[in-house]
Amino acid sequence: MPDENPTPAAPKSPRRRGLGEPANGRVMLIVSVRGPGVPEAEQERIFESFHRATGHRESTDGGVGLGLAMVREIARAHGGDARYEGRPGGGSRFVVELSLSG
Repeated sequence: MPDENPTPAAPKSPRRRGLGEPANGRVMLIVSVRGPGVPEAEQERIFESFHRATGHRESTDGGVGLGLAMVREIARAHGGDARYEGRPGGGSRFVVELSLSG
């Protein structure tokens, strides 16, 4: 489902959100954003508290680098995980996978 509201990470680009089909007792929440993406060397570090990827550190969006760290921590507390995937054609794809059994 397209969402025409821009995100702070990519202020002039639409994002897409959706839920993956439940499989093996798990469900995925997927957010895809157009933009520069995250350099490979930082794709795991963006989930560390207070880390902001190159190109986003200089942003004036007011972020301090806690959002993705919190998402991953909450997902793991519920038996799931959060990860970054490069998006084909450029951009970012964030996937949160959760157990349906809680």
